[in-house]
Amino acid sequence: MTIHQVETSLSVEKSIIILKQLCKVPFEYRLSDLVKLTNINRTTLYRILNTFEEQGLVIKTQQNKVYKLGPMAYQMGAVYLNSFEFSDKVYPVLKEIAAISKESVGLAVREGDRVISLYEIEIDQPLKMNYRAGLLYPMNRGCYGKCLMAYHNQIRVNDMLMEQTFEKFAKNTLTKPEDILNEYEKIRQNGYVISDEETYPYAVGVGIPIPNSSGEIKTCVAISFIKKGKYNKKIDELLELLFEHKSEIIKYMV
Repeated sequence: MTIHQVETSLSVEKSIIILKQLCKVPFEYRLSDLVKLTNINRTTLYRILNTFEEQGLVIKTQQNKVYKLGPMAYQMGAVYLNSFEFSDKVYPVLKEIAAISKESVGLAVREGDRVISLYEIEIDQPLKMNYRAGLLYPMNRGCYGKCLMAYHNQIRVNDMLMEQTFEKFAKNTLTKPEDILNEYEKIRQNGYVISDEETYPYAVGVGIPIPNSSGEIKTCVAISFIKKGKYNKKIDELLELLFEHKSEIIKYMV
């Protein structure tokens, strides 16, 4: 590699780091915050952000001077979403599930080793889950990550578990690899996933795997709700609702 090629490669890597950071909560950052979080020097960071702003990948708000993803990033996301042939047909089914359950419903897919949500339908209620389409989900907590990693290549899954450590976000967050693997086995045996206070206090989710036409499981549909009172009966009712709609969703998978 020439010096110019090396510099170009490093610049691309830094650009990707910045975009990834802007995809994380709270989704908007001051320049000083980005310097700390990305470990990129202020001058380089400012130059890259200016280029992004010119191209519409990033916008800088005039009011509080924070950077966030811009319209071009949205356009790229829309192109990605439209690459899924089932997108227009599955959304009405998810809306129907949300209307019947009166709870938040979403769909996520596994792309390689990553789990990303494509749809999130959040109903109007006092307490919000604040799940958003486009977010990446971890392999150790929540319905999406646990369900889709349970059906991923288990040799690769073991490697992934050994490559990272897990933070305890709520009282039932799984942090030990052996516990996570046991949970995956339970999911495969039951054919569904339950997340009970793994992501946030009082947050509960139930989900089911959705196979494609080749029998591969790369999609999960889940319902989330806030725990109150006797919630075990509600878990059973929501799982039943998901299974009732499973065949309708499967027919759109490719």
